[in-house]
Amino acid sequence: MMLGALPEVALRDLQDEDLAARADRDLNAFAELYDRYLCRIYRFVRSQTRDDPTAEDLTAQTFFKALAGARSFRGQGSYRSWIFRIARNTIATWRARHSKGPIVLAQVPEAADPGPSPSAAAVADEEQRIVRLLVNTLPPAQREVLWLRYLDELTTDEVARVTGRTQGAVRTLLHRAIASLRRALNDRGLGAG
Repeated sequence: MMLGALPEVALRDLQDEDLAARADRDLNAFAELYDRYLCRIYRFVRSQTRDDPTAEDLTAQTFFKALAGARSFRGQGSYRSWIFRIARNTIATWRARHSKGPIVLAQVPEAADPGPSPSAAAVADEEQRIVRLLVNTLPPAQREVLWLRYLDELTTDEVARVTGRTQGAVRTLLHRAIASLRRALNDRGLGAG
């Protein structure tokens, strides 16, 4: 345990922002944040990149930048929006250097779900495959805000902070994305109405 570090049990009980305030001097506090956000950041990065190795590298870069810049977190927003903003900027830098075309995902990493039966899982998998294909047809800005808001469960305010857009612009992009998806699902006979 590092000097000034809290016991491990106490770290789990702290809020993200409290851990972030300690992260520059307490690696255990940063490790707790890493554990909390690794899967979510990886899923977001993977949704924006072409392959697993690139996503793993960019995720590692995101956390390295978060650790190196731990003192710059001022608590003006949530830690969650701060680290997603770092991930978004890391992706943008990578994209500027390596990619000019749209990103099409064959598979999005998902958390394990031990519950559904095989037939229910097959139906859900097919529905998810169709939705992923449709989401991939959205303009990049719509795809990004849709992912952050509904899959990563950020608030509209957090999505605005991550993307550097106003809340109104985020709401407009979300509305357009949902309307486009609803039309596409209805055209395929899969919509609710």
